[in-house]
Amino acid sequence: MRIRSLSVALLLTAAGCHSWRTQPGPAPEAVARLNGGGTIRVLRRDHSTVELRNPQVVGDSIVGLFGDPPVRATVAVADVERIDARRVNAAKTGGLAVGTFVIGTIVAAAALTVALLASWN
Repeated sequence: MRIRSLSVALLLTAAGCHSWRTQPGPAPEAVARLNGGGTIRVLRRDHSTVELRNPQVVGDSIVGLFGDPPVRATVAVADVERIDARRVNAAKTGGLAVGTFVIGTIVAAAALTVALLASWN
């Protein structure tokens, strides 16, 4: 039970670590800064979006993996309005970690209090 609770807490902490950040500059340069890793969200000029994992610039297109199961997808650089990269957000990560620790401490203190009160009777 404790391992399951710890796993859930760690999963919630990891999920809160990321946020989307708009990448400055032209699309090819924004993708090149990622060195073929990570995830990007491409906003097209028609206002549709697509998330690509492991993006790379190939010729005049941005190529990456899309969907589950992953398939190769391309977006023409000329169709790109904006690129957002998924980045670690230190403030959210720290806040969530501290919050998880505080709640865990309160739950442990409450359990200890209940156990001590039960042993006195």
